[in-house]
Amino acid sequence: MKKIEVKNFKLYTTAVISIEWKQELLNVNLDLAMMLKMMHMEGLTEADIERYSQQGQPIPFKKVTLLLFQDDGKPGQYYTDESFDEEDDPTVFYVEIKE
Repeated sequence: MKKIEVKNFKLYTTAVISIEWKQELLNVNLDLAMMLKMMHMEGLTEADIERYSQQGQPIPFKKVTLLLFQDDGKPGQYYTDESFDEEDDPTVFYVEIKE
């Protein structure tokens, strides 16, 4: 197998991340800074994250609260992230971390 070494690149940290909530998977837009903040608030170490990753398990959060914004009078309809076009396949919810 051929290996390609990549140096001098730019990393885009906005990604589609899924959270499991009320037995449902929701795609949320979290950037790297938000994810690091969540890990810090939860008290997770790099070793904790590595362990979950190696075991192929989701990372549980019990101390962090995420805010999704809901349209008035439309239960179940959350604002989607404006950075995704209508023709994009996934529905990605705009999220903020509750302080």
